[in-house]
Amino acid sequence: MKKNVKGFIGLFSAIGAILLALAALFFPTAHITGSSLSLPGSMNVTMAAIAAGLGVIAIIFGILAVREPDKQGPRKAGIIVGVFAILIGLGSAAFCGMFGMIADYANKVPGNALSQSLPEDQRQSFDKLIDELRTQFPEKK
Repeated sequence: MKKNVKGFIGLFSAIGAILLALAALFFPTAHITGSSLSLPGSMNVTMAAIAAGLGVIAIIFGILAVREPDKQGPRKAGIIVGVFAILIGLGSAAFCGMFGMIADYANKVPGNALSQSLPEDQRQSFDKLIDELRTQFPEKK
């Protein structure tokens, strides 16, 4: 029997997608100025979106592998893990996107979503929270 290369491609891209989505969650890239704290930012959102795309590729190759029953190797594993990879990738993209907006607001990036959508009273309380973060996590020199 021949090896099912498409099944292996699907499985390995699904595993890579999950690892990339977890890396997006646990390796923050947006540093908040004036503090030692970093949050997930736009780079993390991009990593998570790429992970979701790899999950789609895993499903496609898993479906192609199922169509070749005479070959030996993983067939359904790429589809199953690919579905979970898409869910984890999209969830981590949403999570990183929310924290990226907070980091952009804290760094006073012009045109960020929070500064444009928050009313003045909520913006003042949000500024107080960010100032407290900066005092609790002072910048290391």
